[in-house]
Amino acid sequence: MPTSNELRIAVVDDIEKDRFQIAEQTRDILVHAKISHSISGYGDARSLLDDIHSGKKYDLLLLDVLMDDIDGMALAKALRNQGDHTMIVFISISQEMARLGYQVEASRYLVKPLDKEELKESLMYCIDKLTKKEILLPTEKGQYRTSFQNIQFVEAFDRGTRFVLTDDTVETKLKFSEVEAMLPKSTFILCHRAYIVNLALTKHISQYEFVMKNGAVIPISRLRYNEIYRKFVDRLTD
Repeated sequence: MPTSNELRIAVVDDIEKDRFQIAEQTRDILVHAKISHSISGYGDARSLLDDIHSGKKYDLLLLDVLMDDIDGMALAKALRNQGDHTMIVFISISQEMARLGYQVEASRYLVKPLDKEELKESLMYCIDKLTKKEILLPTEKGQYRTSFQNIQFVEAFDRGTRFVLTDDTVETKLKFSEVEAMLPKSTFILCHRAYIVNLALTKHISQYEFVMKNGAVIPISRLRYNEIYRKFVDRLTD
């Protein structure tokens, strides 16, 4: 099951052996890169669409283009029409379909048989974009624009959430659970029931607390300390 600190990926391909190969190669790449992740496989696009409509969320979709019933391009168009901008990498035997990818904001287009180095480049590109892309934070004065890499940590308070940035502090009425779902799981970690930190902006970790680069001290859940400590160390040795 996905947890709050995982990069959530769906692999959609109606050919079982291809689906298995894509998932295995993706898993190998992310394990080597020490990126926490979960991978779900789908044999058809409709099942994925049903799960998304039921509330399931993914950070990245690896979609075969040529499938029966609903193909990958039709699925991507349906998601975009619903306002879903989940990152997409198309994978297909057809090079001719690549030119259509721009219509649905596809990040990459890979051709079968899959080249692992090309897959790795695509995954790292998407992870980098997820980390650096800008977001809008609703405030009493209007929409505040910032980037993920500018967020040091987020804390819950009685009226909503407070974003502590590298150059500012912004209060919003967003629910803490909504913010947790917004942030890229490859960089941000829920370290306490009221705090999410950007691991890239942590200075060091001591028992049950993070010290951020701005000097702020953030508590760490005692129950999750060992798991969080390992993730911090893994990032340092990456």
